[in-house]
Amino acid sequence: MSDPTSPFEEAPEALSPDDTDEGQVEQAMRWRLILGGFADDRLGYSRLSGAVGGDSSLQAGLDGDPAAGGGPSDLNGLLQQAQVMDQSLSYIYDREQAQRSHRQAGSGGGKGLSVPMWLKGVRNLFPQEAQEIMEQDALARYGLTELVTDPDILKKLEPSEALLKTILQFKHMMKGPVLDEARRIVNEVVAQIADKIMKECRSALHGAIDPEQLPPMRTFNNTDWRKTIQRNLKNWDTERERLIADRIFYKHRQRKKHSWNVIVAVDQSGSMTESLIHSSIMAAIFTTLPAVDVHLVLWDHRFVDMSDIAHDPLEVLMTSQMGGGTQMLPAMQYSASLITEPERTIFVLISDWYIWGEQKQCLALAHELHEAGVIGIGLSALDADARPIYDENFAKQLAGCGWFVAALTPKKLAEHIAKIIA
Repeated sequence: MSDPTSPFEEAPEALSPDDTDEGQVEQAMRWRLILGGFADDRLGYSRLSGAVGGDSSLQAGLDGDPAAGGGPSDLNGLLQQAQVMDQSLSYIYDREQAQRSHRQAGSGGGKGLSVPMWLKGVRNLFPQEAQEIMEQDALARYGLTELVTDPDILKKLEPSEALLKTILQFKHMMKGPVLDEARRIVNEVVAQIADKIMKECRSALHGAIDPEQLPPMRTFNNTDWRKTIQRNLKNWDTERERLIADRIFYKHRQRKKHSWNVIVAVDQSGSMTESLIHSSIMAAIFTTLPAVDVHLVLWDHRFVDMSDIAHDPLEVLMTSQMGGGTQMLPAMQYSASLITEPERTIFVLISDWYIWGEQKQCLALAHELHEAGVIGIGLSALDADARPIYDENFAKQLAGCGWFVAALTPKKLAEHIAKIIA
């Protein structure tokens, strides 16, 4: 009786080189690509592999002809295609076998492959979605840092947010041409993200960005007398010695605008990569608002003031130092020193709230700032899928200090800030 828990329950019976049922061969090929070398005996894959071409056909597939040796309906072609695809998969995913066997994870399978050859094969053999997953796994799960430390390889990678995060993690290893290529990718991805965020936020920030876009109310107090007279001089009635105004112009009532001080303090510890990317872009957007002074402070167990480059998220991200511990009090104390008018200050503090040993001091300072009139906003970290990741207990205590605490998307944050400064 077969084991009902076996992962091979639905796999076909073992095939031999004499089998000619191409449907069974293709089914075995697909299962083998999914399950890897552990399934060889059950699928008869090793016996089939020995019956087809060798290294020359594999190399042809890696170079751009995955069906070398036969068409897609030919038995040899199917098997050779499986071998070539398996080489690329083994190069990455056989590393998992070493990890699960409690041995040091070394290189995977794919004998004779180099990183450039592997990348070329992946591009030739797999659709784009599969390429991105394999490249991301190679970097994030198996530490194949050559992908981001070799300029020629980096040029071939598809710019994506996952690649951006990886570059930020490994940028300290980059210099010269590879750093230039990394900056190009970061700039491209940041521009894409910024464009998306700005489209989402534009309606929320419309009035705050340019209140003059709204037409003024047509009231006596809003009449623009100088413009009205100038535009109607052509209508001067010499006999009656009167100005006949066929159009009256209005303007927004003049009032002194007091600047808002927006302080954005972002946790840049290792778990905060997604939040740092979006926070740097939001800070840049805030710098475009009239009568708003923006301070950007990044922190882990240290802190650094990025206010002078807050308008440029590329420089912020390439200058930041991801990693370190989570020590929030020094950053809060420094940010508090930037406050001159508490009632006109918005303090946005972004973290996952997993801090140690200084919770009481941080909460006491948060309460003190609230009592002074500072508008405190505590934003909980979001992962790549916009799911909140945070210490719920600390978040509740911070809210108890009078702060607005939530997990907000950039659009929701823009709407919240716009309501305050409108």
